Amino acid sequence: MTAAFFLCAAPVLAQDDSSVTPLIERVIPKSNPTVFQDGMNVAPLARATIFVRDIEESLKLYRDILGLRPMFDNYWEGSGINAIMGTDGLELRATVLMAGESVSGNLGIYQLHNDETSPPAAQQTSDTRTGDFALVFPTNDIHRLTVKITAAGYPIVSPPVPLIIREEYEVQPVEMMFRDPDGVLVNLVQSGVLKKK
Repeated sequence: MTAAFFLCAAPVLAQDDSSVTPLIERVIPKSNPTVFQDGMNVAPLARATIFVRDIEESLKLYRDILGLRPMFDNYWEGSGINAIMGTDGLELRATVLMAGESVSGNLGIYQLHNDETSPPAAQQTSDTRTGDFALVFPTNDIHRLTVKITAAGYPIVSPPVPLIIREEYEVQPVEMMFRDPDGVLVNLVQSGVLKKK
């Protein structure tokens, strides 16, 4: 199966004590399966996965504001899931969100349970730092989303700005960046409109 379906069905590596409990009905995307191109060792990125402090808080942003739809939402426990995570005795809620009907480019939001360690504080600065990474989403409604993101209190790194003024554009391409509840950078990018010839 493709990488995009990992953690979707019964775990292949699972031991007898492993189980998965679906929290919603799984959505099966309509798009093509993963394609390996000639000369490549890996296929295009199936998804980015972030381990979050509070999955419900993350869903308020990614599902409710940005509009991503759940592909699946499962609760995992047992030695199979701990084997892949390199942990012992933890449980996992795994939600994968999609924009559209694609098996590629999705976002996994995972929360560990029974973890007695305290995560480091979320970096909520209004600038970028070495070691940061960003989730980049194309949008066609950057200004409305920026208003909602700002109203929800997420730290804004940059409002919508053009990176370079391009003479051939009637409306310039713009992008903005902010931090999610766990300090992950989110970059929204909106295409411009070319001048009519």
